[in-house]
Amino acid sequence: MSNLFAYGTLMHPEIMTQVSGSPHDSSDATLPDYIRKSLKGEVYPAIIEHVGATVEGVLYFDIAPDAFCRLDKFEGPLYVRTGVVVIDNGGKRLAAQTYVLNAAQADRLSNEDWSFDTFLNGGKGAFQSTYQGFRKLD
Repeated sequence: MSNLFAYGTLMHPEIMTQVSGSPHDSSDATLPDYIRKSLKGEVYPAIIEHVGATVEGVLYFDIAPDAFCRLDKFEGPLYVRTGVVVIDNGGKRLAAQTYVLNAAQADRLSNEDWSFDTFLNGGKGAFQSTYQGFRKLD
């Protein structure tokens, strides 16, 4: 079992449950030394290393190996699952896995910051109906 730091669409518990196959306990957390940007032409983001930056997200606890298999399929080759250390609300450092943009896909990263609120208000429905990763879960 391992923790998952989600910084994009998986921050929404409904989407996380749909993708992973079960609900998980969670807490807000931050990931130091990474930056989150939108992907060109998409409603979802990616992160890359960036010293001094911080990404806010959700830490999901005790993700089973079969759930990580589902998450890997969902994220596809655009991302690489990577071990990181996040900081919870109490300042405690915790190990987690997260999905970092695959270096071979760096040209897809835009200069625009990504907003979870904007996603919820304008992109969530389209994402759930069109993102190819959902089809890989069947």
